[in-house]
Amino acid sequence: MKCIKALAAALIFAAAVPVSVCADGTAVMDYNNDGIVDIFDMVSARKGGTSESELKRLSGFLLGNGAEAAPEDGYKLIWSDEFSGNSLDMDKWSYELGNWKLDDNGNYVTNGWGNNEQEFYTDKNTTVKDGILTIAARKERLADEVQGSYDYTSARINTAHKFSTCGGKIEVRARCDSGKSLWPAIWMLPEDSAYGGWAASGEIDIMEGWGSTPEKICGTIHFGGQWPNNTYLTNDYKFTDGDGTQNWHTYSIEWERGEIRWYVDGNLYSTQTDWYSEGFSYPAPFDQNFYIILNFAVGGHFDGIDGIYAEPNTFADGEKHFDIDYVRVYEKTGSQFVPSEMSSLPLDNYIEGAEASVANREGCTIVDIKNAGSLEYAVMGLLRGQAVKAGEKHTISFDISSTAQRSMVLTAEDSAYTRYLDEKLTLTPEKKHYSFDVVFPSDMKADIKFQLGNIDDAAAIGAHTVTISDISWE
Repeated sequence: MKCIKALAAALIFAAAVPVSVCADGTAVMDYNNDGIVDIFDMVSARKGGTSESELKRLSGFLLGNGAEAAPEDGYKLIWSDEFSGNSLDMDKWSYELGNWKLDDNGNYVTNGWGNNEQEFYTDKNTTVKDGILTIAARKERLADEVQGSYDYTSARINTAHKFSTCGGKIEVRARCDSGKSLWPAIWMLPEDSAYGGWAASGEIDIMEGWGSTPEKICGTIHFGGQWPNNTYLTNDYKFTDGDGTQNWHTYSIEWERGEIRWYVDGNLYSTQTDWYSEGFSYPAPFDQNFYIILNFAVGGHFDGIDGIYAEPNTFADGEKHFDIDYVRVYEKTGSQFVPSEMSSLPLDNYIEGAEASVANREGCTIVDIKNAGSLEYAVMGLLRGQAVKAGEKHTISFDISSTAQRSMVLTAEDSAYTRYLDEKLTLTPEKKHYSFDVVFPSDMKADIKFQLGNIDDAAAIGAHTVTISDISWE
């Protein structure tokens, strides 16, 4: 018996690693908070209900295999960031800056990111140290010559155009300071708005937290039509007494065709299957590539005072932290879930001084015009922000008809409204096919505009409907 005890003690000593020397994120595996990662942390982790993936990770570390992601049963790791360097990996992430939500051409859409948020996002509010990404929210004055002055700063990062996924398992281990008006979020948006503007193309919220009630979080999907005709489904997860978002937890979703499941530490708390995108077949919109976003908002409708304002007393003892241990994305073994192909590109809408609507449907876009207004561009359907390179030839193709004969102007423009394509077409009840080539002189983001305002006195026509189908941009 003495020999067995001596051997056990030797194994414990051999596996014990001081937290201070671990530069790969192992500090957060110190489950009993004694400054050492050893076999006793496995006992504490099991008692604390730690997820199976984290138990595998801890086991691998104790056995000398490092703290890398452990294989997930039925899943294959396809992308991750373990934050093992000393700065944010810009090959994986991009910053979103400011307080204004902008369109693809940098034009103002709304302030507060559409949520009444009070912070100004910068690229100075993140640090990477000892395997942990920290997003810091600070009470500090920042003046911007365009967007104005703000009393709070924070950070928002995403993987747009660098990594996106359709389905699989997305897993993030994180913790966050508490306090009124703090709003940590781990979420996803579509790489391409295949079904139209928000929220027709969907949004997946893996985790959102209320700083004032750290004992719960929620997981949500947004879908339906374009704002304001959108809707959502959500469920809360409540931690056990004394626990909350201030402690380390693993937040994840498992996303399959027709079903999304939400977990905290491996515990399933929400399953959603009943969603839609107006005019499109199920399982739209959650059948396209989505990218990942991490941000730490201050104020706003989620936890702000009166749904707007920040609570300055939250920052009385200094800045607040949203800490992320890792972000991992897995592909389900044998899955055939890939993005659905689109038979016709959707159009965003622009209405100014007219009575009209632009609705995307399976294979077409319907522009219903009751009053064409006074401007040529009073009614438009748009392909926004198409990235083009100098000298490249692109082709816009479509079929189109109108219940009343009228004129339409088709343009390809840059953000300064310079036209690189400018065609006037006569629309009739007979469907016609059109195809136009355009070459751009420099790299830019171009808007393709179907202008259906008051062209050739179209306002005198009265109510009519224009149908644009099989839209492609190549």
